[in-house]
Amino acid sequence: MTAELWFQRVSLRSFRNIAELTLEPVPRLNVVSGDNGHGKTSLLEALYLVATTKSFRVEKTSGVIQTGQDVALVRSRIEEGGHAREQLVSVGKRGRSVQLDGKRPAKLSAYATRTPVVVFHPRDIELVSGAASERRRLLDRVALYVDPPSAEARLRYTEALRERQKILEERGTSARDLDAYEALMAEHGARLSVAHERAAERLLALLGPAFLRVAAPDITLTASFEAGGLTAAEDFLREIQDRRTQDLRRGAATFGPQRDEIALLIDGRAARQSASQGQQRVLTLALKVAELECILEARDAHPILLLDDVSSELDPSRTGAVYEFLRNSRSQVFVTTTRPELFLTPSAGPSERADFVLREGRLESRQSG
Repeated sequence: MTAELWFQRVSLRSFRNIAELTLEPVPRLNVVSGDNGHGKTSLLEALYLVATTKSFRVEKTSGVIQTGQDVALVRSRIEEGGHAREQLVSVGKRGRSVQLDGKRPAKLSAYATRTPVVVFHPRDIELVSGAASERRRLLDRVALYVDPPSAEARLRYTEALRERQKILEERGTSARDLDAYEALMAEHGARLSVAHERAAERLLALLGPAFLRVAAPDITLTASFEAGGLTAAEDFLREIQDRRTQDLRRGAATFGPQRDEIALLIDGRAARQSASQGQQRVLTLALKVAELECILEARDAHPILLLDDVSSELDPSRTGAVYEFLRNSRSQVFVTTTRPELFLTPSAGPSERADFVLREGRLESRQSG
């Protein structure tokens, strides 16, 4: 039986413009309203951070520390399948530390998959309109659940890739230590290529139905996975050895899973260049729904869903499709908005919906919807 998963309580300290805050949400729909710049997105960022150890807004997590403070802290109590646990993330200027039930986990990846979370925020449109690296990050997130050991392969491959390029640029294509790093690249790169391929297979299988649910019926989506590497280590090794001169000239490796791509076509044309902004937003939402369903399948738990100002990103008809999805979802949902009146849920009882108001980083009220 698929487990239900939800934040029971979350406490923040010195997190961006939030000095101190405690939130006790309900298991279903939580609507957080307030003017722009008052902390709504920061609250979602904190939920994402304590679940995944990462921010969806910045690469360096030290950016979440409130100005003038040394440490940002997010503490949470989470229930899954009737059992509660404590998860904590502390972020300092030199890094972050995590605890699971008061203990440091053996692997960061094990912590990051305990509480699956999917976030949809305005910048996510770059999943469609942006560079291929945005779509590879999506593959990495899905692969973390579909193929958990691939997280270690990605780390090792990235380290070997960086060192190989450095040796090429400093000592040329005949440097003796290239062999060792290329052997590591072949081993871990082929492993990561397998993980990306598996993640893409599940993601694309679920993307089509998700797109049909939220898009106009006359729009046709075609999606495919374009591999940048190979899944056999021996073949991988031969290819990167043959490309030494080319990679030196280009200043970057021209082969490998760091060049994987998901090709997205709307009505036969590349969505990145040709789709309208509205179509790109709908496709982005469909990708997020597919991500959520991939994780649900792999993790056998309903991921928590964070929607940051989604109503401003979609036209009224597509917003209606989002509301319908939320009504049918068994995930705990957090929605931020400047217009809470748009989220009409007349059948939701006090245990199914709660409304919160944030002003200047402070939680002013909680009302049942």
